[in-house]
Amino acid sequence: MPIYEFKCEICGEVFEILQKIEENFPNCPKCNSSYIIKLPSLFGFQDKSAKIHEREKAILKRARDYLIDGKIKDAKKFLETAKNFYPTDRIKKLHDTLAEKKPIKGKYISKTELIVTKKKEK
Repeated sequence: MPIYEFKCEICGEVFEILQKIEENFPNCPKCNSSYIIKLPSLFGFQDKSAKIHEREKAILKRARDYLIDGKIKDAKKFLETAKNFYPTDRIKKLHDTLAEKKPIKGKYISKTELIVTKKKEK
């Protein structure tokens, strides 16, 4: 037998009752009123948007880790697959941004530093 949550419309009391599905709603234990509504159970439904948001966050974190490690090619491949399974705006935007980037030739980029020295006056 499942546990159901009920709320009294008269006094606002919220209570749980263990009962069969086909049984009538019980009276309020506080005021003995028969004006009772059945509350939706937290385990009876899932918030799909929260689940998608958590998955999107995990995908973006993994893509960020690839980029931090310098694995742009792996990040592009990963985001291509993720874009097909979870087509959210943020994933598409990051994928498109990485797709536009051109690979850098050579492994290292070095820039010469500019050193400014003040001339001594004689």
